[in-house]
Amino acid sequence: MNKHVRTKVITHLSIRLFAISLLGISVLPWQVAFAQESIDLAWAFEQTLLNNSQLKTYPYELRIGEADKIQAGIKPSPKISVEIENILGTAYHSGLGDAEYTLTLSQTIEMGDKLKSRVTVVDARTQAKMADYQLIRLDVLAETSRRYYQALRLQSLQSVVARRIEQEQQALKVIKHRAQAGAVGQADVSKMALRLAHSQATQQQLTDELSLAKTRLAAMWMSDAQFGMVKGDLSQWPTLPDSDTLNSAVETAPKYFQHQAYQRLADSHLQLAKANGYNNINFGVGIRRFEKSDNQALVFNISMPLTFDNPNRGRITAAYAKKELANAQGELSLAELKLELSEIQQRMLANSRRVTTVIEQLLPNARALLNDTEKGYQQGQYSVLQWVDAQSELFELEHQLIDIQTRIYLQLLELERVTGQPMTQQSNTPGNM
Repeated sequence: MNKHVRTKVITHLSIRLFAISLLGISVLPWQVAFAQESIDLAWAFEQTLLNNSQLKTYPYELRIGEADKIQAGIKPSPKISVEIENILGTAYHSGLGDAEYTLTLSQTIEMGDKLKSRVTVVDARTQAKMADYQLIRLDVLAETSRRYYQALRLQSLQSVVARRIEQEQQALKVIKHRAQAGAVGQADVSKMALRLAHSQATQQQLTDELSLAKTRLAAMWMSDAQFGMVKGDLSQWPTLPDSDTLNSAVETAPKYFQHQAYQRLADSHLQLAKANGYNNINFGVGIRRFEKSDNQALVFNISMPLTFDNPNRGRITAAYAKKELANAQGELSLAELKLELSEIQQRMLANSRRVTTVIEQLLPNARALLNDTEKGYQQGQYSVLQWVDAQSELFELEHQLIDIQTRIYLQLLELERVTGQPMTQQSNTPGNM
């Protein structure tokens, strides 16, 4: 696979993760997964966003928020009341002749912008839920990526073991030929045959692990593994971000936005608590009928609680404390994000240096050792154990390289999960195995 094709196969993880998670994927609800030969990461993201059980609950949360906003915007209902006085008493009041009937329509007038404050609280709560959802969606997509790269790692290891089996089969032929010629003993044949059997057992184990990895990947979109393989090349990864890029990304991180949303929610709760400290006014107007004189008159009334201190002062004090707590948590979150990103970056750079060392120094030496040992064995200079050890040295380095490259992908993925934005610019290939 040439460099251009590999670059197209593994496009920037950051661009996909950021665009898909924050902007969403335009897909039709009737699109379903179907059996296919191979899949890529973008397709896995698409299926996850469509069918992941954790993400399917969010539309219901939105509907609940809309209903809460409707409820918060409801004003107090007017009241109608009827009073009948001077009836069923004694003397002149024994019947209904001296009765007075009063029909009153009253309305509670909310003071302190209570309605606006209630709506603001609901809006802030909705924004906080949206921030929570963005984090959940990024976490779900990040988990999809982790499972995808685990499957890709196992595929890469299968390729390494397949090459190892091929070389060991060729070596076994050479050893058998020398044994038939009497140059070596049967023990050399048995030793290489045992090593070949171990490699074949390892290949079967990788096949089983890959089957499980694909099943776990497909579980992210609640499906069976209806695909043959995952596309990708672990030897390709984007240019790693520098410290300035990470520092500028901290204040736009989804987790930081989440804390800001909860700070706004705490502030809106404080404003509502203050608004609830104002007493409402009840105003009424009605008509009174005097049965005795057959006359009517208008009636007006106005009332409000008489308090000498704020009746909501306890809740206001608590709201102030919650707001200060939210602000403190936001500042602490910002500091923790910077430390977390710095730690991930350092581990990623260390792994990148390790990859360069393995590719540029260790692998060439291991290949040279294997070639020299193989030639020396055929000339009777080395034992079969030395040949087997040289083979093992090379294959162990190739195994290490795949593991390190996988860790780099996962660490880059973690950077982008934390920051919620692309952290890379171009493809970087330090070398091939």
